Amino acid sequence: MNFYQEDGYLNFRALRDLPVPFIIAVGGRGTGKTFGALKTCVEDKQFFAFMRRKQVQLDIINKPEFSPIKPVCRYTGWQITTASIARGLSGYYYYEVEDERQHIVGKPLGINVALSTVANIRGFDASEIDIILYDEAIPEKGEAPLSHEYEKLMNCYETLARNRELDGKPPMKLICLANANMQTAPILEGLKLVDVLDRMTNKGQELYLNQQRGLALVKLRDSPISAAKSDTALYRLTAGTQFSEMALGNNFAYEDRGTIRSMPLKEFNPLAAVGDLTLYIHKSKRLLYVSRHRTGSPPTFGTNDTELLRFLRIYGPTIENAIMEDWIVYETYEAQTELTNYTE
Repeated sequence: MNFYQEDGYLNFRALRDLPVPFIIAVGGRGTGKTFGALKTCVEDKQFFAFMRRKQVQLDIINKPEFSPIKPVCRYTGWQITTASIARGLSGYYYYEVEDERQHIVGKPLGINVALSTVANIRGFDASEIDIILYDEAIPEKGEAPLSHEYEKLMNCYETLARNRELDGKPPMKLICLANANMQTAPILEGLKLVDVLDRMTNKGQELYLNQQRGLALVKLRDSPISAAKSDTALYRLTAGTQFSEMALGNNFAYEDRGTIRSMPLKEFNPLAAVGDLTLYIHKSKRLLYVSRHRTGSPPTFGTNDTELLRFLRIYGPTIENAIMEDWIVYETYEAQTELTNYTE
């Protein structure tokens, strides 16, 4: 499937029109993801909610001079600005200029919302929203995390969509736009897509479509814009680095991976189970194996705070030693990230 326009930038309509309500697109930097999303929504008269992770980020783009639609207007000649609707909430409006002053015209074309505060929005009819555009849905390396981000995103969708499907309306679209910063991002972990991304990367696969779940994952490949950008000053400077691999190659180059391979369980004895994971000890070697497959009847722990505390008091030292001395193997990368989350 071709996800690029003739000029090399992302064809957002091809992405949006995938036959599922939930779409995650991972692409190189500067390849037209945000630009194309906003331009297309305005052209197609789709009322949108443009979302960033935190209110402090939203406060910046709520200002017209920093609005993400400003480059679109510069390209198209549209006169669109942002104006406050309520505290922490702004809208996109057409405007006219009279006596050297801007005057808002008509109803908003879309709104800006922050994931961290969307639950506090009052006095706005969310039934008008056709599509949520979650921009920079994978945080940059070093960015302070938003606690329970995946759960907040699911609750945000529920808050904005409510019972529209029960009323006979089509599902609201949620399109997450991201760079390849962290494969262990909350949204990818929460939707169990970490290993899916691994398989896509290994196979050179661009599109994963699961219509039963209503989910599409797009890992854009061979971007003409990324290829052209490789011969610009920044990317000549950073050629061969993790930054370049992330920004142009669309690869999760910053990931800290342990030893990942599938091993025969008959060589191991079950040690303990936590959540969906089972930890095994090798019968003859100093080796700890972490798998999603469960055999035997090991001590089992849940994933609430109390259960994890019990688990870590008993098995934490063994896991820490195995990691530090490199005698731990994970069945999949998702198993590694899940155990890491349990032990942090």
